[in-house]
Amino acid sequence: MNRNNSRITETEIENKVSEYYENIRYKKSYSLFYHKWWIQKMLSYIDDKDGRMLDNGCGTGILFELLPKDNIFGVDISEKMLVKAKARNCKVVLGDSQILPFRSGSFDVIFGRGLVHHLHNPTQGIAEMHRVLKRGGEIVLADTNESILSKIPRILARKGGHFSKEHKNFNKFEYLKFIEEKFEIEKVLFFGYFAYPLMVLPDVIDIFRWVPFKKFLSRVLIKFDELISQIPLLNT
Repeated sequence: MNRNNSRITETEIENKVSEYYENIRYKKSYSLFYHKWWIQKMLSYIDDKDGRMLDNGCGTGILFELLPKDNIFGVDISEKMLVKAKARNCKVVLGDSQILPFRSGSFDVIFGRGLVHHLHNPTQGIAEMHRVLKRGGEIVLADTNESILSKIPRILARKGGHFSKEHKNFNKFEYLKFIEEKFEIEKVLFFGYFAYPLMVLPDVIDIFRWVPFKKFLSRVLIKFDELISQIPLLNT
């Protein structure tokens, strides 16, 4: 598959799933609770929250709801995602994360949640983030780590047309290799062993819809994940 065809396929998929994001994924209370917890967890490792920030692969703009909008800029490949982000008064640009439409050294912080595993060329995507980040800037990324738990929902999602052929599921070593080519890694964390597959994708499989005491169980699952993330053998 050449790059132009892969880009069109990914764009079409993202345009399609924008409706699922807006009307299911970010509407179900337990799913929204986890997504916001996930974002806040990533933000907790950023020192310069007042700096100029790029939300790379911003989707429908949920990050903008958790930080002041003035210094955040979003970019996404999906026009329909950006329509929904603009409805949140987000400052967004239509663009490819592998050819970012910004000048070099434009941002103090880059935020990328679930982005890299969608890119046709992850190495180029990382290089572009390095280019637009100011010297001494910060970058925080999160993607799924390949495991039995993460494979199952992805198989279901691919069959349901939620993911293009570009969608990947990296193991830790593959993922860190891309990043280490351009950045010094300060910290690597693991989370979401059970809470993520059960709570975050109700548009793919909504197991939680039949669960009582959703708010309580959501917090229990997150705490349980935090405990097992301390087990070294699981963090591979």
